[in-house]
Amino acid sequence: MGQARPDLLIGTGHKTHLALWLAARRFRARSVVILKPTWPVWLFDLCLIPEHDLPTGQIPRCVVPIRGALNRIPEQLPPKQPRGLILLGGPSRSHGWAGEDLIKCIREIMDARSDLTWAAADSRRTPDGFLNRLVSNLPRLRALPRKETSSQRLLEHLLVSEEVWVTADSISMAFEAVTAQARVGLLPAPVYDASSGPARALLSLVSSGHAIFFATWRSRGRTLPPPHPLHETARCAQLVLTRLFPTAGS
Repeated sequence: MGQARPDLLIGTGHKTHLALWLAARRFRARSVVILKPTWPVWLFDLCLIPEHDLPTGQIPRCVVPIRGALNRIPEQLPPKQPRGLILLGGPSRSHGWAGEDLIKCIREIMDARSDLTWAAADSRRTPDGFLNRLVSNLPRLRALPRKETSSQRLLEHLLVSEEVWVTADSISMAFEAVTAQARVGLLPAPVYDASSGPARALLSLVSSGHAIFFATWRSRGRTLPPPHPLHETARCAQLVLTRLFPTAGS
């Protein structure tokens, strides 16, 4: 018996584009690219591209604008617990870092929600030693060091946290928190380029009411907006089926 041929091929990252295109031709399969390809978009059946990476104006039918970055947050979520979570990014091309100011902001947040159990997790971009300095200044804060905390364990913390604060330099963590249906705040990070993709994506998240900047939180009674459903991964999965396999299951 011959091996079954794939009906759908998905690739992400520039190094996958040639292999994806060749394999789709070889197996006569449908092809989907996640993130903006270096190759012309019309070479693929669908391209799922963050809206902040797209030019203004009309876009081809094969391009599907997505909000932020797709993530692995499940659609079925566990009940929230009285926990708060701090997610630390770090300096990037679009944002700087103001560590001492961050510590003051996080202290104010924890004081405002003293009823929550708080934890903080760093990332690859977080300056060395910052998480330790943060926890030494805020003894109630539990550290979740990147090198000692698995991605699955951090995901479990995120899914059950009622309130999540993310430094305003990280698109992926902010959208993960929103998708997990937490109340989401954005911690200050100096902006180098307000027209950059990350800055525009986070501003869009705030404009739609899914998150709030720290300064706004402070001026509006120190409360975060209620969670609003946003699950781009599920939406895109359904769209792929609808667009590419309309007769499936009929």
